[in-house]
Amino acid sequence: MADNPVLQALQTLYHDPDTAAKRRANEWLQEFQHSTEAWQTAHVLLNAPDSPLEGRLFSAQTLRAKITYDLSQLPRESLPPLRDSLLNVLLPLSSPSAPTGSKAVLLQLCLAISDLALQMPEWENVVPSMIERFGTDPAMVTVLLLFLKTLPEEATNPRIPLGQDETRAILNRLVSGSAGRVLEVLTMYIQAEGVTTPIQISVFEALRSWLQAGEVTASQVAATPLFSAAFSALASDQLFDAAVDLLCDLIHETQELNDNMTVVQEIVPRVIALRGEMERYKDDPDRVRGYCRILCEAGECYQSLIVQHPGDLLPLVQAIAECAAYPDLDIVPITFYFWYALSESLERQENFSQNPAYTPILSIFSDLQSIIISHLHFPPDDEQQTAQELDEFRTFRHRMGDTLKDCCHVLGATVCLKKSYDLILSALSQPSPSWQAIEAPLFSMRSMGAEVDPNDDEVLPHIMTLLPTLPQHPKIRYASILVISRYSPWLNRHPEHLTFTLSYVSAGFEMADEQVSAAAAHAMKFICQDCTTHLVPFLPQLHMFMEGASERLGQEDVVEVCEAIAYIIDGMLPAEAASALSQFCSPLITRIQTLLSLSPSVPSSLVSVSEGDLEKISDMLEQIDAYLSIVRTLSPFPPSCYPSAGRIYAILDVLLEKFGGVYHISEKVGSVLRRGLIFFPAEVLVGSGVGAEGEDGVRSGGMRGGEGGLVSQLIKRMQTSFEETGYASYLWIMGKIVDKFSDMVLSSTSGGETEAAGRMVGELLGRGFESVTTSLGRLLERKVAVEIPDVMDDYVHLFLSYLIHLPPILASPLLPLALSHTLQALTCPATSIILTSVDVLALLSSHLSFSPSPSAASTSSSRASTPKNPSAVRPIFAQYARPTLSLLLKGLIADFPDEASEPIGQVLVHFAVAFGGGGEMEAWVGEALAGVGGHLVLPADKEAFLGHVHECIANGQPEKIKYAVHGLLRAARRMRERGRQSRKSLGAV
Repeated sequence: MADNPVLQALQTLYHDPDTAAKRRANEWLQEFQHSTEAWQTAHVLLNAPDSPLEGRLFSAQTLRAKITYDLSQLPRESLPPLRDSLLNVLLPLSSPSAPTGSKAVLLQLCLAISDLALQMPEWENVVPSMIERFGTDPAMVTVLLLFLKTLPEEATNPRIPLGQDETRAILNRLVSGSAGRVLEVLTMYIQAEGVTTPIQISVFEALRSWLQAGEVTASQVAATPLFSAAFSALASDQLFDAAVDLLCDLIHETQELNDNMTVVQEIVPRVIALRGEMERYKDDPDRVRGYCRILCEAGECYQSLIVQHPGDLLPLVQAIAECAAYPDLDIVPITFYFWYALSESLERQENFSQNPAYTPILSIFSDLQSIIISHLHFPPDDEQQTAQELDEFRTFRHRMGDTLKDCCHVLGATVCLKKSYDLILSALSQPSPSWQAIEAPLFSMRSMGAEVDPNDDEVLPHIMTLLPTLPQHPKIRYASILVISRYSPWLNRHPEHLTFTLSYVSAGFEMADEQVSAAAAHAMKFICQDCTTHLVPFLPQLHMFMEGASERLGQEDVVEVCEAIAYIIDGMLPAEAASALSQFCSPLITRIQTLLSLSPSVPSSLVSVSEGDLEKISDMLEQIDAYLSIVRTLSPFPPSCYPSAGRIYAILDVLLEKFGGVYHISEKVGSVLRRGLIFFPAEVLVGSGVGAEGEDGVRSGGMRGGEGGLVSQLIKRMQTSFEETGYASYLWIMGKIVDKFSDMVLSSTSGGETEAAGRMVGELLGRGFESVTTSLGRLLERKVAVEIPDVMDDYVHLFLSYLIHLPPILASPLLPLALSHTLQALTCPATSIILTSVDVLALLSSHLSFSPSPSAASTSSSRASTPKNPSAVRPIFAQYARPTLSLLLKGLIADFPDEASEPIGQVLVHFAVAFGGGGEMEAWVGEALAGVGGHLVLPADKEAFLGHVHECIANGQPEKIKYAVHGLLRAARRMRERGRQSRKSLGAV
């Protein structure tokens, strides 16, 4: 037995430390499961007395998989022997002397038998025959119950290859037709004298399956002793969990109230009675959790009854409120959906808040707000908590905030806000209030902000007046500032409070606490965003604040304040906005220039900057980026801004010339360049080159405006910098340049300077593409694509931009190399890279469908003109056809995202048009599929795909190949799902 190849592969999979060997063993085992010999091998291993647990469990799982997916491999006459052999195995596995792990094997076998029964109509009276065979032997009762549990679960298994009509017929015959008999058997076992705990649990689990499948109704259960047995089982520690699960399902199945009112009337008193049990076991969180699950399930299902009969069902609501008040915060969330559902139901009642019948429920919601706020309290300072526990608690606080919103919906936001305000006043009235008692109501105010009317004049003015009087504890200040942040729309309608709030928030920057500083930056951003027009007069004050901000604040906070100020600037008229933007950005540019020591007497080649100063430059670039990320551009663009482009670029150019190899500098400069391309109009960047000496005496080796302006310098700098560093950011900016100037390049009818400028920029971009393509080729000689995914990502995006916006690139002699780079990008596992790469291939291959005549009218883009020589694409794809189809088809089958199937189908259609006539296409596809392992797609599915491709080409309908691609993808998905099931089962070993 030890030399059995399956056991050897399992030994390798679970015990060999070699990862590659494990992977090969896993692939071999998956492929083995697809073979016809797996039937006999699995049967032998399953029955062998010396077979190890791994072998028996794998065999059981294999038989289940074979029955689910491959039953068609067997002749129909062999199905009864297969069934009998499986049934015969159950007895030794259920005996007390069965080997360890037999329960897991039994589960797989019961699933297999259920799946077989669903596909074997000739097996009549399945349930009665199973009951007759196993139901009278006490040792086999648990096996019978396990089968009865799995049968309705598998009846809706979508992996079993049955049509809708077949499924319906089988369900009616096998499942629905047996429901009454199953209920009788379960009732018999639950009443049997001396029934064991395991059998009772198995009865409850089997009943749950039939309830969940809808084959047994709550009314049917209520008419049997099973109903009272489930409630009685709550008294047993051993049966408690199984009983809770069953009762929750039973209650859930009664939510169609009109059909189940009799049962509901029996359930509700029993559920309400659990309130006393919950008090009795209040020190046992596990029991309380179970009771709360039952109570909340009833509350959720019967919330419409609560609204109709609030007096009768008030005890149920009170019991759920007690669950919400329980100190264990793992139990409290069980109630959350109930409060949401009840609040929604109440809101649908006209004038519910004025109805005296609802007063007790409104009172419960009022108490609920206090309960939730008490749960919001941070632990005492002397209670030690790990960082993870604190993070989990913070997350949980936000979930509790949703329940506070439910309270607002029922009680009114003003009432709830007033309650939180009163809780703070109550805490302040104590001799030594804890910060937790003040912070929690503040947090609640923030949570309820979305429900509060921005025009409120009843409570919020008092809250704003209260905030500066609160104790100067960092946690309190943090929460107070975030309250202000949350109510910034209210401040916009009450600008008289802005002077105070800006001062209060700004003072938060002075506290020696990072969280408070971050909150202040956050609040400043929202205040400026929502109160733009009111804050323009405050710009001088904000400018003074920013002068020393970098010395007092962390960089993240400074950036957020920059964004805040930018919102004010963005709301101004263009000329005023330009002046304000210059006021805030010019000092940053000047400081960068100073740190670079740029002056006419210091050539750029001699610039030297310390690491510390480089960090400062990086921070200031990020701040400039923050301003421009919000303002974006000005329209109409003020002429006063024209010179700024040359001045700023001269400094950035020196930075890249000297420090372009410093990664964080390249990233920050790249981001500012991207903003500049958005901010400045194209004509400004083409016509404002920097000469040998630019503004402020800054030297730069750029060209003058007539020679291409800034864009010429920028393209050349991106080429050089990428060649020297291989950093992705330079490719990214090249793509942005293409997007920016494509209209100008393609404009060939305007005449004059615009046409000349467009032609010149087009030539520059063409040379730029060839330069970065060549540089990437050198980089890929030293590294593989998966080592530089960011570079590959930005390159394929760049290539796609050229193909969409500048199709003349198709005439480039480096197009084959660009295609090679794209194919290498497909080896990167990132979804973005794969999808962009297949889009490139789809667009590029679309030119194969064009007539080679120069008069061809088709285009690859509505904006693009047809290349003069589209026939040049054909020999390139002929050269790369094999790796292209191999990568695409293997990726489609193995691990590409599903969204890739559409462009892959387009590529195959284009290939079929160009190469289908001579049989080349079919040969290439055959070679590609030959390299795909049998564990990824079945040989029969490969043959079917090849047949469809041949048929489409032979019938002159290449466009229908996309349907064959979808069929291959479906086959691959089935194999993936099967592999997941296999790995899941193997992992159980």
